[in-house]
Amino acid sequence: MKSNIYLILTSLLLLLLSSVSIAQRGQVQGKILNERSAQPVEDAIVQILPVGAVQISAKDGTFSFKNLNRGKYSLQISRMGFISDIIPVSLGDSLLIIRLKERAFDLLEVSVVAKEQRIGSSSVIEKSAMIHVQPTSLGDVLQLIPGQLAVNPNLVNAQQINLRQVPSTTDAARANALGTAIVQDGVPVSNNANLQTDLTILNSAAGSLPPFSSVAGRGMDLRQIGADNIESIEVIRGIPSARYGDLTSGLVIVNSKIGTFRPEMRVRLNPNLAQAALMSGFTLGKKGGTMNASVDILRSQADPRSVLDLYTRLNGQLAWRKAWDAEKRFVTTSIASGYLTLDELKRDPDDLRYQRIRRANDRGFKLSTEGKWRTGKAWLHSLKYLAAATYSVQDAFYQELITRDLFPVTNATTDTTQVTRFGESEYLNQTTVSGRPLNVYANLEANWVLPAAKSFLGISHNLAVGLEYRLDVNFGDGRIFDPTRPPRQNYSVGDRPRSFRAIPALPQLTYYAEDRISGTFANRNFILQMGFRFDNVAPVSVFKSKYGTIPAPRLNLAVEMLSNTWLRAGYGTMAKSPTLNFLYPGQRFFDLVNFNYFAVNAAERLVVMTTRVVNLDDQPLKPYRSDKVELGLDFKQKQVSGSVTVFQEKTTGAFGFNRVVTPYTVPKYGILSAPVGKPPVLNPVPVRVDTFFAGYDIPVNNRTYQNRGVEFTFDVAEWKAIRTSFNLTGAFIRTVSFDDGAFMDADRAIFSNNTPNRVPVYQSGVRQRAERFNTSLRFIHHVPKLGLVVSALWQTIWLDRSAAEPLSGLPLGYLNRQGTFVTLTPEQAQSPEFVGLQRPVSNTTGLLVTPPPLHLFNFRVTKEWKRGYGFSFYANNLMGSRPLYLNPRSQSFVRRNEPLFFGAEFNVTL
Repeated sequence: MKSNIYLILTSLLLLLLSSVSIAQRGQVQGKILNERSAQPVEDAIVQILPVGAVQISAKDGTFSFKNLNRGKYSLQISRMGFISDIIPVSLGDSLLIIRLKERAFDLLEVSVVAKEQRIGSSSVIEKSAMIHVQPTSLGDVLQLIPGQLAVNPNLVNAQQINLRQVPSTTDAARANALGTAIVQDGVPVSNNANLQTDLTILNSAAGSLPPFSSVAGRGMDLRQIGADNIESIEVIRGIPSARYGDLTSGLVIVNSKIGTFRPEMRVRLNPNLAQAALMSGFTLGKKGGTMNASVDILRSQADPRSVLDLYTRLNGQLAWRKAWDAEKRFVTTSIASGYLTLDELKRDPDDLRYQRIRRANDRGFKLSTEGKWRTGKAWLHSLKYLAAATYSVQDAFYQELITRDLFPVTNATTDTTQVTRFGESEYLNQTTVSGRPLNVYANLEANWVLPAAKSFLGISHNLAVGLEYRLDVNFGDGRIFDPTRPPRQNYSVGDRPRSFRAIPALPQLTYYAEDRISGTFANRNFILQMGFRFDNVAPVSVFKSKYGTIPAPRLNLAVEMLSNTWLRAGYGTMAKSPTLNFLYPGQRFFDLVNFNYFAVNAAERLVVMTTRVVNLDDQPLKPYRSDKVELGLDFKQKQVSGSVTVFQEKTTGAFGFNRVVTPYTVPKYGILSAPVGKPPVLNPVPVRVDTFFAGYDIPVNNRTYQNRGVEFTFDVAEWKAIRTSFNLTGAFIRTVSFDDGAFMDADRAIFSNNTPNRVPVYQSGVRQRAERFNTSLRFIHHVPKLGLVVSALWQTIWLDRSAAEPLSGLPLGYLNRQGTFVTLTPEQAQSPEFVGLQRPVSNTTGLLVTPPPLHLFNFRVTKEWKRGYGFSFYANNLMGSRPLYLNPRSQSFVRRNEPLFFGAEFNVTL
């Protein structure tokens, strides 16, 4: 109902504001020059604000916007290799001369921090800031975002990003990372078809990670994306445009370097890694367009003293951009890129006994093509299409010598009782998990720009309507191993090979519309971005879905209350579709022994087993959603500018795994006769019938996370006397996470020496609260004549506390041996009959963990020479401060802070 009302109001408002008036018209025309060489700058992207219309500068550097109403405008100009700029302009017939500055550290102004944007609580990180950070991957760059902590470059484990959330539970972190979308050159990077998982042994927690490196069911591994060929990054933590979907936490938009630039080489070294990158952009004749090529190779090890635990990455990309007419009305961009990563733990030469090996080898190739056509028509400003396909080859492998008692083995894959055989008491298990995910993406968008001169009250519109399609499927061979030598399992859990090819594809169909309205009302400038998105996950018709549809209204408003002081507000709904590993976790097998006789004479041995199969495929999961609301203030007064945002987010229905049990009856047979030299003859009548509780993990849709807090950024312009500017960012965030469903005490049934008559069920398994307040103060010293930038970071975690909120020890009911759930009232749960079902609540569960404030000091320097050479160096945790803290809950000491670390980078521009 709320969505329908929103649509009606939006339609009425758009109809009213689209009325034609007779306001005066004007134009803005200009020419862009290189400030150093005075040569025209071609292919610069020029956007007129707040209208939003876009032009691309011609070969002579010219551009023009027509049919504009009298009012305040500004031009936002960007071009690869140059410093982006925003210039206030007035309407007129004269030609504006705009001089763009090439990106270099000998300029009077250089930005090495993230820049806050007006709409959507977003931060833009430009190339100069990335060069100063010296990132080895996309994950290293994101430490510039308010609320994020500075960490050492670490490629040992998969890198994930959590936006506006502090650590509370494992499931909360995974859901936040999964709900953070990454869009690379317009194409969403999908992890929906990643099935690189393993069967969790019951000794581990539900949903535990496999023995090899994998991000299945989580966010993308940021190690996979190198940062050297990135021109800019935008991180949206608030309400994104309706163009973007399949997300809940936020959005990271990555724009590659595409265009002409001089060949550049970068070499990066630190105690744990060596990295080299080479890139160049050049023209293909007068009409062939531009070509960009890049390659990046990296090798990292967990410990410089050991060469066993290694991570290797190879990235490459070719990008071709061409304007098909002299006025550059139709421009296409085609990109071919590939990657290879190898995360491996080699066999230790001293490990002669267990022969352990772990590795995850991923390779991928992506093709994308995008076209933008500026029609020049009043009824259709532009039309854009984008199509992409990504195919990956994912091969994981692990091996280990397994020692166990003589045990029966079976290859049954259906419910059956049969004679089987004994397996080996010691064997070398080798398991391969082979995935072949294919991700397809297509988008078609039409755009109308209605200038203020043609609309009611001089208000301009930028209306976009789009259609989007996604497809995620996996053609891999799946889990492969010898069924007679399976991976380690216990408690009668069987294991079988499984192919991924039988898993259905996951399609998504989306419709969206958005209008960016700007103008003046009551002498106040304003920007209103209204959008609506409708996601259809696994559609069965245009508006019906197998897994659920998501109507997602989004609204952002910014009003200039005073000169250079803007008040912002936003509200929006986002949703993330279930991934294939949650929808199709596979079958679970339980091999139950009916009779077991191991005689000295092999001919007299007999084992009879019953196999029970639980099919967990095609789970009835729905997309999980997040509702966000925020209020912010942006200001710029003289030398000081800042941005403060108060936010509240609630994510419901997120994914996780819960362990449950199902009771099975197990007949036990006795010997009727024992002939010599033959297996015994069994009595068909069981001597007894036992009950077995089979334990397994099922995907659930009941995780809830609430994030609220405030984030801020303050900038103080350069103090000329000491050539130093200041940047302060920080955030206070409170996260509460819990599961909003029933929790079965499966451990009581699985690990008990005696089979229980009742398995209790409780309201919830976990409820955690965490709070953190941290600030990052950067001192940036800049000497343009020397091409030198020196920065120091003082990061402080002022508050970092957490506590497990109390849970009731009373059961909601219990599961009996017949598989029936019996509900209990609170009075019954406290009665002597059921007192044994109450769960113990530890005295330390509710203890508040509050370590003292923690300080970190980092240092960075970047030097460039005019001949094209550059050098960068960093040292993290200069003071070497790593205090110990005694955790009152676990009664163990925790070492805090990053270790002392350093690294250097060398770059050459030819």
